[in-house]
Amino acid sequence: MAGGVFSRLMSAITPRSDNYFTLFNNLADCAVRGSKVLAMMTAVSEEDKFEQHFAEIRKIESEADEYTKEILLSLHKTYITPFDRREIRELAMALDDIIDYMEDIPQSAKIYGRSSFTPEMVALGQILLRASEKVRDTVNMLSDMKDAGRILSNCEEISAIEGEADHVMRAGMQRLFREESDARTLIRSRELYDLFEDAVDSCEDVADVIHGVVLERI
Repeated sequence: MAGGVFSRLMSAITPRSDNYFTLFNNLADCAVRGSKVLAMMTAVSEEDKFEQHFAEIRKIESEADEYTKEILLSLHKTYITPFDRREIRELAMALDDIIDYMEDIPQSAKIYGRSSFTPEMVALGQILLRASEKVRDTVNMLSDMKDAGRILSNCEEISAIEGEADHVMRAGMQRLFREESDARTLIRSRELYDLFEDAVDSCEDVADVIHGVVLERI
C-alpha cells in the first residue's frame, strides 16, 4: 500500500520519462529540416536566397537549442529515466551538434565573403541530408527496443554514410589544392569542408550513442 502511494506521488511530481523520446524525436526532426534547407542553400547563387535559407537555419537551430535545454534540465527533475543519464546527455548533445554545425556553415561562408559552394560541398549537403534522415528514423525507434536488430543496422548505415562523406571531402580538398591558388578561397573552403565533415560526424556520434544504448539492453 505504501509503495503504491509512493509511486503515485512520484508520478505526480516528476516529468514523464517517455517525454525524452518526444524531445529526441523533435531534435532529430530539426536536424532533417535543417539539412534540407542547407542542401538547398548549397545549390543557390543569389544572395537573397542564401540569406533566406540562412535565416531559416538559424530559426531551426534556435528551436533545437530549446529542446536540448529541456532535455538537460529535466535530468535534474526526472526520478526515473528511460536509460542512463550520461547516455541521454550524450545523445542530446550529439543531436544538437548536427544542427549547430549546419548553422556554422553559412556563418563561415559569410565571414569569408559569399561565393558559390564547390560541387563536392553540394554533394556533402546531400550526404548530410541522407545521414540526418537515417538518424531521425533511428531515433524514432528508440522508444521501443523490440526491433533492436533494425536499430543496429541503421547505426551501421549511418557509419557507412559518414565514410562516403570522408571520401567526397578528400576528393574536394585534392581538387581545391590542385586548382586554387587564392589564399582566402583556400582558407574559406577548407573551413567549410571541415564543418560539413563535423556535421556528418555528429550523425555518426548519434549512431554510436544509440548503438551503445541498444547493446546494453538486448
